[in-house]
Amino acid sequence: MAGGKGGDGVDAGLIKEALERVRDAKGRIDLAAAAQCAVWEGGRPEGPHPLLLTSRSHDDPYPRYGHLGRFGSPGAMLMSELHSALAALHGGMQAVPSVRANMGCGVFASLFGLRQSRFEDKMPWMREHLNKGRIMGMGPEDLRVGGEFAEGLGYMEYMAEAVEGTGCRVYPLDFQSPFNIAHLVYGDGLFYELHDDPAFAHHLLGLATQAAIMGMEECLRRIPGSEFEVAHYSDVVLPRGRGGLKISEDTTTLISGAMMAEFAIPYTDMVLERFGGGYVHYCGRNECLFEAALASPHVCGLNFGNPEMHDMESVLRRLAERGKVYYGGVPMLGGESEESHFTRSLGASLAGGSAHLLLQCAPRDAAGLDAAVRAWVAACGTLGLSR
Repeated sequence: MAGGKGGDGVDAGLIKEALERVRDAKGRIDLAAAAQCAVWEGGRPEGPHPLLLTSRSHDDPYPRYGHLGRFGSPGAMLMSELHSALAALHGGMQAVPSVRANMGCGVFASLFGLRQSRFEDKMPWMREHLNKGRIMGMGPEDLRVGGEFAEGLGYMEYMAEAVEGTGCRVYPLDFQSPFNIAHLVYGDGLFYELHDDPAFAHHLLGLATQAAIMGMEECLRRIPGSEFEVAHYSDVVLPRGRGGLKISEDTTTLISGAMMAEFAIPYTDMVLERFGGGYVHYCGRNECLFEAALASPHVCGLNFGNPEMHDMESVLRRLAERGKVYYGGVPMLGGESEESHFTRSLGASLAGGSAHLLLQCAPRDAAGLDAAVRAWVAACGTLGLSR
């Protein structure tokens, strides 16, 4: 990447400087990725069990861009993502820096020819929808890589070239489940169609499944090394042996277990089976969805947007019993020390001599980072998770 001002007005020298910080730690980052992959595969990594520690207090002098400012500018999109990558880097443990084209959760729905609305104060959102007649007339051949999906792929190509050799990874566009995509394409009327016209709902969900597969194949082609591993959210890495994907099921939490079993889970399973598996994310709490993810042979783990709404010790135990990983935060109990919190969380995730946990932790300051590392090492020692 050349120095000076890029065609989008972003100082390429600043991007290079930020990435040099990452490059200096490439060896450690690659070891961290390997340690995480061992956890997903049910193994025992070298050293203490991985901790996804990120910093909120490191030196970060680089420019920031608003939600609108990053679009139309590959450099601004990359720089916006590098703030999280640097937070992972300066955590100093096993969080792996990564970047993506942050196009919003409706980007896969754009394969239907739709376009999200963009805002200065929030992420893009899909406010236009296709009507029933238009959808009924569509087949898989009508799905197209164009518009903002093609824009996102262009940003990914730029990022892949910029981060080459630094240890920073590129990760996919925001991947939604077929049910989520169908809702974005058709709108809230989908919930009525599940009852009133299930044949139409299945037709739409079939198209959404094809869009998910087609779009993810395009993303993976643009991610260097995606045949071996795939990163997500500037801290976690999954091996392709477990599929490597993250898939979001937030909208699925709004339907009943019976509806879920007919209209959501089978389509998500089709997508995950196509790629070899992945972890499921959702916000809120839905016991039917939790049980379905637990039972699916294609789901290798879970991530909660609201872990405070769950009995996390029970979640960790049940996932570990199935050889699945919990990735994310675990709330501390009132009056609990950090070492006790880590020991309790790791202990609940133990099965077969391995901890099925990739815990996120983001202390407020440098002293908090140091304290977290000491507490984590002590917890791992207590549980025999250091070698």
